[in-house]
Amino acid sequence: MEGDFSVCRNCKRHVVSANFTLHEAYCLRFLVLCPECEEPVPKETMEEHCKLEHQQGKEFQLLKGKSTVIIATK
Repeated sequence: MEGDFSVCRNCKRHVVSANFTLHEAYCLRFLVLCPECEEPVPKETMEEHCKLEHQQGKEFQLLKGKSTVIIATK
């Protein structure tokens, strides 16, 4: 896609300038950046996102120093 791009100050993504105002208004209202993965996530699902996407890594870090390692399978 050709054209000028601007960087959204909320999600840090490059957006076509023609769509920038609408994108940024939506983004600032409904999305937040996850502090761990820096991905834009809907505000209302941030808690769920953190539990699903980052909890496994935290559990692994907690178990790292112990002799038992638990591997979860789906």
